Amino acid sequence: MLDDVSLSVEQGEVVALLGPSGCGKSTLLRILGGLIPVTRGTVAIDGDRVTEPSPLIGMMFQRPVLFPWLTVVDNVLLPTRVRGAKNQFRDRALELIETVGLEGFEKSYPWQLSGGMQQRVAISRMLINEPKVLLLDEPFGALDEMTREYMDSELRSVIVRANRSAILVTHNPLEAAFIADRVVVLTPRPGRIAGMVEISLGRERPSSLFSSDALHGYVREVRVLLEEHYRSRGELP
Repeated sequence: MLDDVSLSVEQGEVVALLGPSGCGKSTLLRILGGLIPVTRGTVAIDGDRVTEPSPLIGMMFQRPVLFPWLTVVDNVLLPTRVRGAKNQFRDRALELIETVGLEGFEKSYPWQLSGGMQQRVAISRMLINEPKVLLLDEPFGALDEMTREYMDSELRSVIVRANRSAILVTHNPLEAAFIADRVVVLTPRPGRIAGMVEISLGRERPSSLFSSDALHGYVREVRVLLEEHYRSRGELP
């Protein structure tokens, strides 16, 4: 459940949504993607209202949801196939596969890939229609910690190179601070915006940043916001 959430995202900005389970993070993401109708208010991209799924919006979920009988390149091309434009995007698909480090695996099937590699295919599929906005719902939550940190770095790099706006849902303050330019903290149900933390770490985020004092300083700021609202509900000592 959400209540009075107002949020704008600039071109090329990455925003992370962080909050307790049940506060409405994933619901908000699905509203932004046109998958759930709004009961009050509006969603718009460059002034145009969003009322249904659109090629302007790319979505990625916790699991890659690849079709096991399709090769890597055909899984990437799937959104264009739905639009009846598969063939004209093939070169773009191959370019994206190379960008995410999967060159040589174009004809492989999902069962032949590791979990991290499958998520890279999902990133490529999300980008194939060249959407203006990327919506990511805990895309690496099912991966082990080391793979997750590597994929966080890769995802940030891909988003920056594509100059896309992105909204990431996560439960992980470290992941939020590493990937995002701004972290939006939501209160426990009903979800309201408790506060925001601006992340000033530059456009490029090398994986070595995970151990930096600067990054962990931002993580502490995010945790303080989260704890304030838990404490106000008597859920912390």
